[in-house]
Amino acid sequence: MKSLMLKLLTIAGLSILISANLFGADDIAKKLTSYEKQRISANPQVQLKSLQLAFVKNLDDGWKGYLFKLSVVLQGKTINTTDIIFSNGKQVTADLRKVTGFDYKRFMHPTLSAKYYDKKRLIAGNANAKHKLVVFSDPLCPNCTAEVPDIIKDVKANPKLFSLYYFAFPLDMHPTAKALSKAAMIAENLGQKDVTYRLYTADFEKFFNPYELKDEKKAIDVFNKIFKTNIQLADVNNTKITIELAEDMKMSEEAFIGGTPTIFFDGEVDVMRNKYKEKIK
Repeated sequence: MKSLMLKLLTIAGLSILISANLFGADDIAKKLTSYEKQRISANPQVQLKSLQLAFVKNLDDGWKGYLFKLSVVLQGKTINTTDIIFSNGKQVTADLRKVTGFDYKRFMHPTLSAKYYDKKRLIAGNANAKHKLVVFSDPLCPNCTAEVPDIIKDVKANPKLFSLYYFAFPLDMHPTAKALSKAAMIAENLGQKDVTYRLYTADFEKFFNPYELKDEKKAIDVFNKIFKTNIQLADVNNTKITIELAEDMKMSEEAFIGGTPTIFFDGEVDVMRNKYKEKIK
């Protein structure tokens, strides 16, 4: 549905560079919000219910990105989604790329606030370290299982230089990822050590297909075998642990996380996921 939404929005001419010389520096955000409302409302297939400017991101050469949260009615269904446009104060476009092809939309995440550095989410390093890393990840995501363990090891090897904070962001494409994320939270509450590292090196693919398995009990049985725990499905579905995962998901959504792993370095998204390595001597 989201891809259809984007396709319908594109009908309104999103990728065309439009002159907007009437935009002044003081009211650019207000005028762009008005422009965005008019552009989306111009599509007869979309009924705009609400639109709000979520944040503005400074980019290169005087360009800024504007991310909007919107609610629309499409084919009789209400859809909550986001849209991004870019402006340099004179022109506006919905597609801004470097000559190399790099899409500036990948930068469109807000600067993380201090609430993301809660000690209960610290999984490696020192809270008072010089640099802070935040990772949003899914335990069944192949890129996550390939990268997150190395990040944890690097941070542990440099505790004065880095602190690492973890947020579970299980994706719908992995039906049992939520159950496994909650099982990991339970294991931590039981006092087990290095739970996140062990979770991402468990190699669940040896036991089931992460994209096909929907049986949460089977996934938890595999977790118990690896972690030597006795977690039951009722424990995973407990209200308290469900709320705990929901908090991770809510904070991930507030950072506009759409895929995993997403890594932030000192509050800013690290698109290439290697900025912290530059600090290791």
